[in-house]
Order: sequence, then C-alpha cells, then structure tokens
Amino acid sequence: MKKRLENFAEAFSHKLNLGTRLLALFFTLLLLSIAAVGFSSYLKTKDMAIKTIEDRLAREAELMGYIAENLKFVYVSDEAYFKQQLEASVRSQQKKLQSDGIDSDFFYLADNKITPFKVSSKTDATFSRDTINEITTMKNGVIHIEMNGIDYTAAFQEMKEISGVYVVLIPAKAYMSDVHAIGYFMIAAIVVSLSAASAIISLFVRKITKPLNLLRNTMREVREGNLQNPLEIHTEIPEIVSLQKSYNSMIEQMRSLLRELTGTTKELESTGNELKGSSFSALESGQQLVSAIHLVKLGAEQTAASSENSAASFKEMKDKFEDMFLHMQSVNRSSEVMNDSARRGGNSISDLIAAIHSFGSEFGKLTLTIKEVKDHSLAITNLVGMVKGIAEQTRLLSLNASIEAARAGEAGKGFAVVAGEVRKLAEQSAGAAEDITQGIRNMENITLRASEEFDQLHTEIKGNLEMAGQSKISLDELMNEISNVSGKLQTMQTELKGLEKTLPQLEQGAEQFSSVSQETLASAEEMLAASVIQTGQMEKTDKIGMKLNSLSGSLSELTSHYRA
Repeated sequence: MKKRLENFAEAFSHKLNLGTRLLALFFTLLLLSIAAVGFSSYLKTKDMAIKTIEDRLAREAELMGYIAENLKFVYVSDEAYFKQQLEASVRSQQKKLQSDGIDSDFFYLADNKITPFKVSSKTDATFSRDTINEITTMKNGVIHIEMNGIDYTAAFQEMKEISGVYVVLIPAKAYMSDVHAIGYFMIAAIVVSLSAASAIISLFVRKITKPLNLLRNTMREVREGNLQNPLEIHTEIPEIVSLQKSYNSMIEQMRSLLRELTGTTKELESTGNELKGSSFSALESGQQLVSAIHLVKLGAEQTAASSENSAASFKEMKDKFEDMFLHMQSVNRSSEVMNDSARRGGNSISDLIAAIHSFGSEFGKLTLTIKEVKDHSLAITNLVGMVKGIAEQTRLLSLNASIEAARAGEAGKGFAVVAGEVRKLAEQSAGAAEDITQGIRNMENITLRASEEFDQLHTEIKGNLEMAGQSKISLDELMNEISNVSGKLQTMQTELKGLEKTLPQLEQGAEQFSSVSQETLASAEEMLAASVIQTGQMEKTDKIGMKLNSLSGSLSELTSHYRA
C-alpha cells in the first residue's frame, strides 16, 4: 500500500508543470514562515500574559500580607475587629481586580483546611487534597490548577496574622481572553497576507514560466524536425534574454549545418550512383574478358593437341617414310586448321589487350571517384566537428546558467531546471553528432578499403596486361612457326626426294611448335585464373558501390527529418 502511494505521488508530481511547482513552493514557504511567526508571537504573548498575571497576583498577595501585618499591629488586642478590617481590605482588593476585568476569589488555609473569605463565600471552587498539600508545602508562590474542568491561577502568601496561608484565585479565562483575541487577529492577518502574497506570487511565477513555456514549445517543434520558427520572447529577465539569444544562435548554426549536410548527401548519393554504374560496366567488361580468355584457352588447347599430333606424325614419318606421302594431304589440312586457330587466337589476344586497357582506364576513373567521396566525407567530418563545438558551447552555457541559478538561491531554482533541460539537449546534440561522425568514419574506412582494393586491382590489371603482351608475342611466334610449317608442307610436295634430308629439321620444328603450344596453353590458363580473380574483385567493387549508395540513402533519410 505504501509503495502504491509513493508511485501515485511520483506520477502526480510528474504531471505538475513548472509554474504549479513554483507557486506551490512559494506558497508553502510563505505559509510556513507566516505561521511560524504568528504561532511564535502567540506563544510569546501568552507567556507574557501569564508572567504578568503571576507577578501581579504575587504582588497582590504580598500587599495583603503587609496590610494584615499593619492591621494586626493596630488592632492587636481586638481580634474580631482585625478580621473585620481584613475582610474589608480583601473586598477592596477584589473590587480593584474587578475594575481591571479580573474576577477573583480569596481564601485562607489553616490547619490543612481552606476557607473562603466572605466575598467568596458563594464560589464553586473546591481545592483538592493535593493542591492543599502543595500550598502548605510551598507557603509562598504561584501555581496553575484545574478545578471542575476550569483552569485557575492561584497566588498564595504565608500570613502569620491569621496563622495560615492567604490564597488569591482567579480563572485563567479572565486574563487569557485578550491573548485569544490576539490569536484570532493573527489568523485573520495570516489569511489576508496569504491572499495578497498568493496574487503577487502568481503574477511573478507567470512572468517567469510564460517565456519558459514558449521556449519548451519551440524546442518540441525542433525535436520534431521543424527548425524554421525562431524563438521570440518578450521579457526583461536578463537570464531568459541571454538564453533566447543563445538558442536562436544555436538553431541558426544547426540550420546552416543541415543545409551543408543535405547538399553533401546529395553529392554523395550522385557519386554513389556513378560508382554503381561504373562498377556494373567494369563487371560486364570483366565477364567479356573471361569469355575471350576461354576462347583463347580453347584455341591453345587445340593448338597444343595439333602440335602433339604433328610431333607423333613426324616420328612416324621417320620410321615409315613411305606412309608420310599418303598422310601428307591430312597434315596439310591440319596445318591450315592450326593457322586459322592461331589467327583467331591472335585476334582474341588483341581484343583482350584492348579490353584490359579500357578496363584500366575505367578503374582510374573509379579511383578518382573514391577520392572525391573521401574529400566529401572529410568536409562532412569538419561540419560535424562544428556541431560538436556548438553543442559544447551550449553545454557550457547551460552550466553557467546553472551556476547563476545557484547564486540566485530560491528564486533561481526554476531557471536551474531549464538550464538542466538545455544541457540535456546539448548532450543529445553532441551524441547525435558523435553518431554521424562514427557513420562518416565507417564510410571513410569503407572508401579507404575500396581505394586500396582498386589500386591493387589496377596493379593486377597491369600485370595481366603484361602477361597478355607476352602471350601475344608467343602467339606471334606460333604464327610464324605455323607459317614456316605451312611453307615447308607446300614445298614438300615438290621436293619429295629431298624430304629425307629435311625431315630432322621438320622434327625439330615440330618439337619447338609443341613447346610453344604448351607455353601458350599455360599462359592462357594463367590469364583465365587472373581474369576470374579480377572478376571477383570487380564484384566486390560493385558491392562496395551498392553499400556506399545505401549509406548515402540512409544519410539522406536522416537529414530529411529536419526542415531548415
């Protein structure tokens, strides 16, 4: 149950606005201070009234003692006349007290028995045994007693002339009525003072909270993304005027930063689209390159197979010279096929070299694009640094405002709450700037890795270009060898008789042709493997471009929430 009450009180306190809290605080402090002053004044007045009546009753009892002593001295031989005169003196004392508005009764205590004087013979006051014993013990003094539910004050003085103690008894209401009247007057004054002070405090609190509520509404619009409405507060409070100037300056800086960030985001998005298109074109060129290398490989395999068949044929011609003339026509046709294959291989390698040159040019453009993206990200980093500076200045300003509010004491507590809210906004701005900085750093890392991969890929393309040049040289040599073979085959038909002498040379040429074919096949396989790796790297580049495009879209979506 206690936990529920605490939760309810906490929830109720959260619903109270600043003006209600300040008004409740000021009203409570004023009520406590006035009540404390009034109550202490009432208690002081009561104590003074009691002290005054105690002193007077003590003097009255003492005075009656002097009178009894004088009367006893004068009428020492006439006891009855002495008591008569004493009764007259008591009656005179009662009249004097009544003239001052104090009702009184008079008694004398002798032999533990209290007896009223004639002027108090009709009184209803009855002394208890404890009271009689206390008076007997003290003999002189003033006490406060209660009889029949009524408070009394009794002053007593030992009086040897009557062989007892003289007692003066008055009701407490006789002298406390004025004190109660003063208490009622204080209550009325407190109510009037609280009413007037409440009106003044309400005006004062409204003068403070009205500009703060306007600032809160404007900041709520900023939180929802609207930076177009400036803050206009008509007040003469210097702290709020300073806060208004600082807030407007911060909003203007944020609007400028948002415009710069929006423009940079658009440029980054455009660059990402260009990078995506370039990487897609490079990927298509790489795929075409792989297809061309496949054709070169097939030609090289055919050439290698043909060269091996030619070498076997030359060995058979050496063993079976007569069979060579029968198969000469077949060898001639095989040489023509090899010549055509070599010619196609030469054309494919030429196209491959041209494609590699074009691919290197495209990668040079991609490298420049990556550098531009890096430069834009550096510009964004500088802008985010400016945001951090503004947020830090705002935090320092809120700290100064908190210090000033602390110096202002109770009157600055409300402003301290506002300064705390401004400090939280500055911390949130710094956190958002830090998130943007982290995103830009990630983008810079991605851009840097992409640039390094592009450089590495460009280097590999140059290596592939050199390998393609060497392959072309080898293929040219192969073409020359094939041409030589074709020429020799043509002359073989006219110089059959000298074929036996040139057969070793043909065998040697066939072996060289086989070696060159194997080298061409190995070069084609290496080019194919390099092209596959290159295609994979281009696919990575395409993924990096897509990721960069996605990052620019996310940044654009983040900035579109704000309207500058």
